[in-house]
Parts: sequence; structure tokens; C-alpha cells
Amino acid sequence: MAEDESSSIQVFEKEKNGKSHAMIEEAQPVEYMKQRRLFSFLFSKKVPPIPTPDERKPYPFRKANIIYKIFFWWLMPLMNTGYKRTLQQEDLWYLDGDLKIEEYYAIFEKRLAKRTQKAREAHLKLLEEKKKNGTFDPNEDNEFEFEYPRYSLVWALFDTFKWEYSLSIVFVALADVGFTLNPLLSKALIDFVEDRVLGYKTNIGHGVGYAIGCSALVSVSGILINHFFNLSTQVGAKSKATLTKAMLEKSFKLNAKGRHNYPASKITSMLGTDLSRVDLGIGFQPIAIVFPIPVAISIALLIVNIGVSSLAGIGIFIISTIIIALATKKLFSYRKKITKFTDSRINYMKELLNNVRIIKYYSWEPSYKETIADVRTSEMYNIFKLQILRNFLTAYAVCLPQISSMVSFLVMYAVDKNRSAGQIFASLSLFNVLSQQIMMLPLALATGSDALVGIDRVRGLLQSGEDDPKDRESSYVDVDELIEKKLAISVRNATFQWKTFEQIDESVSPSKEEEEKEKQIEREEERLNNINKQLSGNFDQSSSLSVKHTKFPGLKHLDFDIKQGEFIIITGIIGSGKSSLLNALAGFMDKEEGELKINGSLLLCGYPWIQNAPVKENILFDSEYDEKKYKDTIYACSLDADLDILPAGDRTEIGERGITLSGGQKARINLARAVYAVNDIILLDDVLSAVDARVGKHIMDNCFMGLLKDKTRILATHQLSMINSADRVIFLNGDGTVDIGTPDELLKSNAAFLNLMEFSNDEKNTEEEQKEMNDEEDKELKRQMTEKSLLNDNDEDDEESRKDFTSKTGEAQLIQKEERAINGISFSIYKNYVMAGSGALKAGMTPVFFFFVILATFFQLFTNTWLSFWTEEKFPGRSSGFYIGLYVAFTCLTIIFVSTEFSLIVFITNKASKLLNIAAVTNLLHAPMSFFDTTPIGRILNRFTKDTDALDNEISQQLRLFIYPTANVCGVLILCIIYLPWFAIAVPFLVALFIGFANFYQASSREIKRLEALARSFVYNNFNETLGGMTTIKSFKAESRFLIKNNLYINRMNEAYFISLSNQRWLGIHLDLVASAFALIIALLSVTRQFQISAASVGLLVSYVMQIAGQLSLLIRAMTQVENEMNSVERLDYYAFHLPSEAPFDIPETAPPPTWPQHGVVEFKNVSLAYRPGLPLVLNNISFSVKAGEKIGICGRTGAGKSSIMTALYRLAELANGEINIDGINIAKIGLNSLRSKLSIIPQDPVLFRGNIRKNLDPFNKHNDDELWGALRRSGLIEESELSKVKCQALTDPQLHKFHLDQVVEDDGSNFSLGEKQLIALARAVVRNSKILILDEATSSVDYETDAKIQKTIVQEFSSCTILCIAHRLKTIVDYDRILVLDKGQVQQFNTPWVLFNKEGIFQKMCERSKITALDFNRKS
Repeated sequence: MAEDESSSIQVFEKEKNGKSHAMIEEAQPVEYMKQRRLFSFLFSKKVPPIPTPDERKPYPFRKANIIYKIFFWWLMPLMNTGYKRTLQQEDLWYLDGDLKIEEYYAIFEKRLAKRTQKAREAHLKLLEEKKKNGTFDPNEDNEFEFEYPRYSLVWALFDTFKWEYSLSIVFVALADVGFTLNPLLSKALIDFVEDRVLGYKTNIGHGVGYAIGCSALVSVSGILINHFFNLSTQVGAKSKATLTKAMLEKSFKLNAKGRHNYPASKITSMLGTDLSRVDLGIGFQPIAIVFPIPVAISIALLIVNIGVSSLAGIGIFIISTIIIALATKKLFSYRKKITKFTDSRINYMKELLNNVRIIKYYSWEPSYKETIADVRTSEMYNIFKLQILRNFLTAYAVCLPQISSMVSFLVMYAVDKNRSAGQIFASLSLFNVLSQQIMMLPLALATGSDALVGIDRVRGLLQSGEDDPKDRESSYVDVDELIEKKLAISVRNATFQWKTFEQIDESVSPSKEEEEKEKQIEREEERLNNINKQLSGNFDQSSSLSVKHTKFPGLKHLDFDIKQGEFIIITGIIGSGKSSLLNALAGFMDKEEGELKINGSLLLCGYPWIQNAPVKENILFDSEYDEKKYKDTIYACSLDADLDILPAGDRTEIGERGITLSGGQKARINLARAVYAVNDIILLDDVLSAVDARVGKHIMDNCFMGLLKDKTRILATHQLSMINSADRVIFLNGDGTVDIGTPDELLKSNAAFLNLMEFSNDEKNTEEEQKEMNDEEDKELKRQMTEKSLLNDNDEDDEESRKDFTSKTGEAQLIQKEERAINGISFSIYKNYVMAGSGALKAGMTPVFFFFVILATFFQLFTNTWLSFWTEEKFPGRSSGFYIGLYVAFTCLTIIFVSTEFSLIVFITNKASKLLNIAAVTNLLHAPMSFFDTTPIGRILNRFTKDTDALDNEISQQLRLFIYPTANVCGVLILCIIYLPWFAIAVPFLVALFIGFANFYQASSREIKRLEALARSFVYNNFNETLGGMTTIKSFKAESRFLIKNNLYINRMNEAYFISLSNQRWLGIHLDLVASAFALIIALLSVTRQFQISAASVGLLVSYVMQIAGQLSLLIRAMTQVENEMNSVERLDYYAFHLPSEAPFDIPETAPPPTWPQHGVVEFKNVSLAYRPGLPLVLNNISFSVKAGEKIGICGRTGAGKSSIMTALYRLAELANGEINIDGINIAKIGLNSLRSKLSIIPQDPVLFRGNIRKNLDPFNKHNDDELWGALRRSGLIEESELSKVKCQALTDPQLHKFHLDQVVEDDGSNFSLGEKQLIALARAVVRNSKILILDEATSSVDYETDAKIQKTIVQEFSSCTILCIAHRLKTIVDYDRILVLDKGQVQQFNTPWVLFNKEGIFQKMCERSKITALDFNRKS
């Protein structure tokens, strides 16, 4: 990010007043309390109670009487409650009938199907033709993937809501006709006054009638305008809800190509930004639709009024309209460009939130901040260009009546000087009507173009290909033969293949450094091509580049049967396709040929996906609760001990994505969910890789061979110690083929299997036994999650009695309630926002801005005042040239100052939005891990999608629509007082009415908007969580349940949103009535001639006063929208300046030397650690020291505190007592960056980022390619003999090495196995080349051979490093320098492995259980 932006943020942060931030209630419900309002004395003191769920009432609009509907009085009960106390969700009416998403979405589905039917039929016909002529390609041709007609989605939405939307169009058309015809009455009124001035006898009743008629027409038009806005915005809200549901439903059906083109991050971006623009755009489109009606009437009346002279002004008006329409195309292209930057930014944010722990481990916060800030700067630069163009068009439109009327009146003066004041000012009013229309036209077209871009992107998703449900269903039909032979699964000559696609790189590279990097890559590719050419003369390229590890070949020509009740183990080296085979059997992998038949219900228990819900809810997964079955499942999956330490037992809430659980706990809860579901066939994907030996044996005995003994069980694993328990083994050869047989048969027939078994023979017990270490960490992390854990060293036998975990009464909730401000938006929020946008002027920007607002308003009003001077020749003796010259000058100055005013609004809002977002990202990056553990990702993303979009695109527009009319209304009031001093008497009463209505409205409005924002977070959370667990949900056939849940959250959001929209209209109508009263007073004062003012002056006043009602309606809508958008500012401001923070990231005064640590000496001195103050200690006064270059193994019983050592070293939680020194420097005294950047970790759950291998090794281009290739070689991912060949491969090479730097990595590394991910994580650590390396059970998901390779790499590549290894397999650490044995958070033993082996204690017992003997020790000292 540029330096001036950084300094701006720093200045902004220093100058903001934190104490005046709005009352924020963190993790607490809003208090039920009486509120003191401006007019509270007029209301009873009784505070309405919060309704119970049974007491809630349905949305009352439909049943209200006609008067209540017209004036929106059906809202009064809620508004009364909101005026007396803070509103709660329970106060809102529930939706019923056609207000519910289920009702109108069903209609939308039918309408969309009808609109796309022809395109679908044409597509199916084309497929049939391709099949006939043999050109059909199953990889490219999909029955469900066809292009929708471009506007099919628009028309489907219109068909769904046509009655409401058509009525809104009728209302706005009638309102516009009313406003357009009003000048006829005002002309009659002015002529009446002129006759009285000239002394003609007139009936005062006629004048009063004209006055009443004018104000009545204003009132009716105002009511119609408000009802138009209510209906159109309701349709916008329903359309947004409809498309939200459509996107989620489509996400469940997407095929591989669709999932590739629309990853979760892109869908989330569309939900947060595109749908908001669709909502806004639909609300304004009726204005553009009826635009010709008032324009045609105005033109006709102008020609009648001032004759052919008006054609000059009308000509300018028509040309201007064409210019604005053409400019809209430019706005459309800007928006499409901006969308790419927005997608990229949100993608980075989602990546950050999903991988925040690894980002903190690797101290990547500055790089992420810089990357996001660069994208943000480019995004805002393009938004600035769009808004400047949009506001210039609006400024031009605002000034157009002056320009058009000036030209017309000048022509009229030249043609016919004898026009009356009534004709001139009636014409001026008509030009103002045209102005109102053309001012709203850019707004309607701009929001419409934004909405069209959003709808087009949603259309792209909805027309993407789908998985054919027949493919999966076909496996379950015609299974009579299987039933007869008692087979569960039959596979005949089947070939399965994962579809691969080119990486769609929608990211942007705004920075010069990244552009230079791209050029460097291009140069490197050119160099490689040259090498290829040189090599081609020396050897056959096709054969030489056929390297060993190409991408996964798929599964070829599978042919086997699995009997009912069999226990099958699938094994093979990492990357050979164990998980793929399970996915193929489950129907999630494309079958290219052959036959798959399944007899019975089948369930895939794959990668652990955990909901943000209580443990019990995760296990039941909406199945009916059976107490005995539930307890049996808990016992069989060995969850007793875990639930025992939770404060609320199985009611304890789990963090989103299981972030607060370790791998072992996630795996067992995932397994328990599958076991409880009771299916005939259960596919288990490496569910035991993260559990200890005792637990593994318990699960094997009591779950696989116990509860599930009558089921068909297929387990994919690398843990060969279980092989003898299997009836048969499926061995994957690595080339897509498999061998199946009993273990003995395979040992005789398959050399690769024999080799694997021989390699692991000595370790088969060790592996399982030593996974106890992992479970121990599980409980450490569980303590962190619950934040109220009790150390539990219970090491009882597996057969301990089964406990009741539902009776515990401890704290169950983990996820904190979202903070919610109450009462008004604090003045400090407005102040901070303006300060953020003020740039170099800082506090001086406000007076400068208001100076231009005053000048713009003055010249705009005085231009027409001068016209009245000219009409009545105010200054005798002056020539017409004098009047004309100043008239033209004032018109030009109006254009200049209005344009400047609007441009300043864009500058302030654009800069403030950019700085607030970057400040929020910065603060988020430095928030403690506990914040992420207790805050759902959807809630955070809500701030960086919908709230940020409000700041980027909506607030400047609403501010313009608020400030301009407000200044105009104030100017007109001043003008009225100057001409009619008695009017000043009425002003305080009118202002009091205005304030009264506004104050009454705001009391409930702001709280309803906040409730809507909170409810929207639930929609985002559920949407995001569902996208993450798509495979699990589909495996359990639970799609409908999650869609119903989505409906529930959408309806709850709309409960607040619908009221929020109608609430605005209540205020609009009542203020229009005030404006009508204002107009009536002015008209009556003019008619009765209380002041001797000329007809020209009356014309001037009436032309302005009649505008005020229309302006008030816009002003009020804008004012309420501004406050609503300021709620988004408030929410981002909280993230930017009020989030809890970790210790300082950099402390220059105490920064260690750049070469630190030179030796890697680690010393713990009396260290005590609790995850938060007041919680139990997880490390209790431990002391030990590690010498330079020592290899230390860390082990201990469950709950001993091993992972807490890592937490303490990385300072993810600060020490309660003691200190940790590295090379003599107390790590608590230095910045987190100085510490974490010098450590390396290979975590148990490796993280991969979407992109390519290069990005995953070096996300921020700090190393050259040679270093990265070297890391891949040294990690064993690429054989040294193949490295030169792999380097020469082009990205398009079909034999591209699986670990080539340019190899594509899908979301979450889904195209790599868990073992392969761990190897890539090892390569990342090699690139980092730190002096201290921490291994957190880094080999939990690899086979024995790969484990040996990793250990060899560690020995070779980290020979001079200090290594702390949290042990997974004891065999891997028996040759370490020393072993640290922990128990109950204290050091129990610390010595060489040989000494501890020969000494009675915990380590010796662990060795005995693992069957480790003296022969396993190479170092006996």
C-alpha cells in the first residue's frame, strides 16, 4: 500500500475519539430497558414486554384497512414499542403466505423453466445430433449446461413479481403525471396574483381553490411516490432472497466444471455484493420505465406555454438524455471491471479467514495486508472513476433545467418578448419537472447497469453444468443379481476419472512488483522453451518428459465384487487414489465406462466437516434421537473422554469448521455421525489417521467389528497394522489399477504390496499406539475451545462405564453473539468517517465542502431569482444585455459549483471507504486466535462484502441525494422568508413537525436495520458453512434440510428488511403532508397578498415550493438510507479500531539482530500458560532447556500439554508466568513478527491455497524458482534424477508433474491427498529455512515409506536446526537427542530416549505398549 495511505490510516487512528464510539454490547444480549426519547413525555410510561414465540403476530399489511395501508399506520404498534424501548427480533412480525421465500421461489422456478425451455430444447436437440454423428463428448457436453437467454433471469423475476412491480410502475407514472400537471395550477395561481396586482377584480375563492388544488396534488403525488418505492423495493428484497436461494440450490447440483468455475469464494462474493446491487437496482427501474410519460407531457405543455422557443431547450434536453444513456454503457463496463477486483479481494479475505492460523505461524500478516491493500486500492480507483462519471452526469442533469430554460428564454426573448410571468415560471416549473426526471435517470440507469451485471453473473452460475442425478441413481437399480449373490457392491470394467480444467485466473495484479514478477515468469517460460528445443535434438521429448509423478491417472478397468457384511481395507502409497476409489463408489467421481451396482444404502464418511453447532447436533445430524443408540455410538467411537472434559458435555458448541478441535476429535465426531446414521454400506476415508493407538484399537473392536459388524465396511487407510483384521484388501498400484484379495493372496501376487508390508512390518503396532500423542493434543485444543476445561489425565481402560453427558450444566456456548450498537449512530462514527475521507485537508475538509455546498445552492436558486428580476425589470435603466449576461454567468457558475460539490462527496466517501476497509483488514490480521475461534467466518465476511459494498457504492449516492435536496430546501425556506416575512412564524412549527416525525421514525428504524444486519450474518454464515460441507451434506442426502434452514434464515432477515423498507415510506408520506402544508401556506399568503410582492416573485416561490414535496420524499429516503449505511460504517469502524489485538507485531526498540537466532537454544523458565486470564493452567511452572541443534521429541499422555508448548512458543496465548528465551532473548520482549518469522512449523492439518504449487511454497514471491525447485527435490516430491526434465515441462504438457511449480491447486488443495499436502507443507518449511522447526504430528496421514522419507529429509535438511517434534509414532523419535515427557502440564521426564527407556516411568510404559524393544534404539546412551 502506498505510504500516504498508511500515514492517513495512522493519522485517522490517532485522531479518532474511541470513547465516543456507540454503545457496543459484545457477547451480550441487548438490554430490555426503557429508552428516553425527545418526545417520551407524550407517551405512557408502560414499557411493552418482549413477546414470546407464541405471542408473535403475522405481518399485518394484508389485513390492515385501506386508510392504514395508504398512510402506513399498520406500522404504528411496532413503532410505538420501538420508541419506548430497544426493539428485539421477537418484536418483529413473522412472515406468512406469499411473503415467505418458499412461496415466491416456487413461482420463480416455474417461470425460469418456462423462459429457458426453448434454449433447453435446442440444447438437447444438439446433443442428440452429436450422439448420432459420433461427436458427443461426455466431458464437454452436459445435459444441464446450456446458455440461458441473456435476459431470461430478468423476465423470470418480473413474471414472479409482476403484479407488485406493475403496480409500482403505475404509482410512479401517476405521481409523475401529478407533478407534471401541477404547473398548470401554479400558472393559474400566478395569473390570478398578476390580475390582482394589476387591479382586476377577482374572486378570492378562485385563488384559494388554486392554492388548495396545488397542495392537494402535491400530497397525492407524494403518497403515490412513497407507495411506488415501497412496492419496488419490496420486489428488490424478494428478488435478492430468491436469487440467494437459487444460488444455494444450484451449488448442490454443480458438476466438476461448475465447481471449478464457481468456487465457494466467488459464490460468496456474488452473495455479498452482486445481489445487493440487484436489490437496489430493481427498486429504481420503474423510474426509467415511465420516464417518457412525464417528459412527453412536459414537452407538450412547454410548447403550449412559450411556443416554439421551448424547442431549443427541449433539444438540449433530448441530446443530454442521449449522452446520459450512452454514458451508461461506460458505467456498465466500469462495473464489470470493478467486479473482478472485488472478487479478488473477497477471495483473499476468504483465504485469510480459512487459513488464519497458518498465516500467524508464518508471520504473513504484512504480506497479506499489502496484497489486499493493493487490490483494494485498484478496486477503489476504478470505483472512483465510475462514481465521478456518475456524479458528473447527475450534476449535469441537476443543472439541465437552468441550461434548457436559459436557452429557451433567450430564444423566446429574441422571438417574442411579451410573455407573462405565469407562462415563464410555469415553464420553469416544467423544466424543473424535466430536471427531476433526468436527475433520476442516471441513478436508475446506473443502478440498473449494476444490477444487470449482478444478474448476469448469477445467470452464469445457474446455467452451469450439473451432476446428472441419474448417474448415481443408476447404481441402485437392477440389483436383483446382487441380492441373489448377497453382494453389497459390484464393479464391472469401470473406469473413473476426475475432470480437470484450466485454471481460471480472475485475480488481479495491480502492483508493479507483481507485474514485474509476471514478466519474469514469461521470460522463464521462454527460457524453458529454448531448453526444450535444445533437448529435442538429444533425446525423444515425449519419452524423456514422461516423469514418474504426473497427475492422478484416474481408476481404470476396475472389476471386483464386495460381499454383504465384508470388512474391506483399501491401501496404497500416498496419492495412489484411496480417497478417489471411495468417491467413485459413492458416486462423486465421474464414471466414464463400465458398471457400478450397489445393493443397499451407502454413506461416505470422508474429510471431517464439522458444523458450528453442539457436539450432539453434529452427531445426530437431524436423525431421530435414540438414547441407547446414541450412547453406544459415543462409546464405540471413543468420544467418552472427550465429552467428559467438556463443561456442557455433548451440548458444548463446536467452533465453525471444527476450528477449535484437533484432527482426532474432528475425525471421531465425523465417524460418530456416520455410525449413528445406520447405513448398509459405510465408506470410511482414513478416519483413524489422527487417533492414538488405544483409541484406534477401541474403535476397531467396538465400532468396526462391534456396532458395524453386520454392515459392509470399506476403510481406506495407510495404517497397515489393521490389515489382518480385514476380510480382504484392495491395493492401489498407483497407475489407476487395483488388486483385490486377502492379505496373504496379495503378499504372494503383488510385489508392491509385499514391499509396503515389509517396510512397515516393524512399525505396524507403533503407528497406532503412538497416535495417543495426537489425542492428547486434541484435548489441549478442546480446552482452548471451551475456555473452561478441566485437566483430565484419566487413563482408564476402554471399557469404562458409559456416561451421561447430557446432564452436565456447564457453559455450552462458544460462538459469541455479534456485537450490536444501540440507540443512535454515535457522532464519533460520522466524525471518524469524514476524517478518514478528508485526505490532506483533515478537519479543514468539512468547511471547504460546506462552502461549496452553499455556493452551489446560492447560485442555483439565485439564477432563477435573477430570471424573476429580468421578467419584472427589477433595475430600471438596465439593458436586457445586463440581465442576460448575468443570467448566463449564474447558470455557468451553478454548473461549476454543483459539479464540485458532487465530486467532493465522491472523493470523501471513496477515500474513507478505502481507508476503513484496509484498517479493518489490518486490525483483523492482528486479532488473537480466540477471536477467530469464537466468530463465524460468515459474520466476518459480512463486514467485508455487504458492509464494504455499502461504503463503496451506496453511501456516496445516498449522501448526494440527501445533501443536495437538504441544501435546496433550506435555500427555498430562506428565499420564502425574504419575500414573505410572515412565513417565518410557520417555520418553527413545520420544523418541529419534521423533527417529531423523524425522531419517532428513527427510534425504531435504526434498530430494525441493525436487526436486519445481524440476521443477514446468519444467512451468510449458513451459506458459507453449507458450501464448505457440500460433500458431507450430499453423502447424508441432507440437501433439503440445509435448504430449509437457509429459507428460515432468509425469512428471518426479511422480517426486519421488509419493515425497514415500509418504515421509510411511513416517514416519507408524513413529511410529504408537512411539505404540502408548507406549500399551502405559501400559496395562500401569495393569493391573499399579505405582502406586496410581484407576480414574478410569486411565480419564483411557487415553482420552488411545489418542488419541495418531491424533494422531501427523496431527501427522507436518502436520509434514512444514509443512517442505514452508516450502520455499515459503524460495523467496519468496530473492526478497524475496536477489535481485541495480539501483542505488538513489531517492537523496533527490542528487535533482535537479523541473524537471530544463530544457534537455536530454547529455554523455558517457570512457564505457566492459560489460554485466557482466569482459566485453568495448561502449562504449570515448567522449566527445561534445549541446546543448539538438538532434536527433541515431545510426548505424554492425553491432556499432558504438548500442544501448549507450541502455543507458548508462537505466543498464540501469552504466558501467565515465567519466560521463554531463544538464544538468550526473552521472546515476550520482542514483536510477534520478529519471533514467528524465525520459526517454522509443519502442522498436523496442512493448509494449501488455491492457485499453484509456487504460490503455496512462496505466496509473496520472496524466493526465486531455483530455491523452490530445490525445496521440492529436498522434500522428496520430485526425484533428483527427474528435476531437470520437470523444469523443462510446459504448463500445457499433458504429462505435467504433479508437483510442478505451475501445477494447479484447487480450493483447499482438494486435488491433493492429505499425505501429499503434508509433503508440500514440508517443502514450505524447507523454503523458509528457519533455525527452529516444530513438527506437530506432521506425518499422521502418510504411509510408512513416506514417513521414513520425511524423517530422512528432516535429518538431512535440518541437521543444524533445533527440532521440537510432537510425537505421533514413537519409533520416529527414539533416535532423537532427548525426549520431553509431559503430564498434567508439567515436565515429568527429560533425558535421552535410551535412559528413559531403561528407567521406570511414563515413557517406558509407552514403549511397552508400542512393543518397542532395545533393538529399536540406534543410540544407546
